[in-house]
Amino acid sequence: MAFPSLSELAPHGTTFVALTIAAVLLTPGPTNTLLFLAGSRDGIRRSLPLIAAEWVGYLISIGVWCVFLALAAAVAPWAPPVARACAAVYIAWSAIKLWRTAPQAGAAGSKGIGPRDLFTVTLLNPKAFFFATVVFPPLAAGPAALLEAYLIFSALLLPIAALWISMGAAVLAYPSATPRQPMVHRIASVVLMGFSGSICYTLLAR
Repeated sequence: MAFPSLSELAPHGTTFVALTIAAVLLTPGPTNTLLFLAGSRDGIRRSLPLIAAEWVGYLISIGVWCVFLALAAAVAPWAPPVARACAAVYIAWSAIKLWRTAPQAGAAGSKGIGPRDLFTVTLLNPKAFFFATVVFPPLAAGPAALLEAYLIFSALLLPIAALWISMGAAVLAYPSATPRQPMVHRIASVVLMGFSGSICYTLLAR
């Protein structure tokens, strides 16, 4: 199965690539949900290290997808759907875990969203599949083209991730924010389960 790259879809070059990356990163998803949740619980300063976990998770995931798709196109065309199914299962598991731990959210000593949690969810984020198949150039384009794509991606990811954390931290501006943490966790759990369901629906529809 061949996927078009932005070099074929976008005659306007770098500007169109940047706009596409920004639009996808701004879209609500599993990683952004956890960034928002972390900001609402721990505030901006304590949540900023999570951006590094997201960045590393995306870079590894996109790189693996690029290599994987190049190989799978020739020997295992069924492999990409299987990988997406595994991602859906993990996201669903994360949603269930959030729901079950919601009653303890906001309590003294309760466990928040850690770098490991965010890294794993980002590593399995379906957005990485989109970036690898549509935004990033194929491996045959050479290291210079891949490096340029990575640099554009990184320059956009950092401020957008900070924006999601800031939106979550805005919850803390209200005096009743902490008592409402269980509700925030449950809403985030439902959102994550929705993402998992949408992936499964897409796979079944095909």
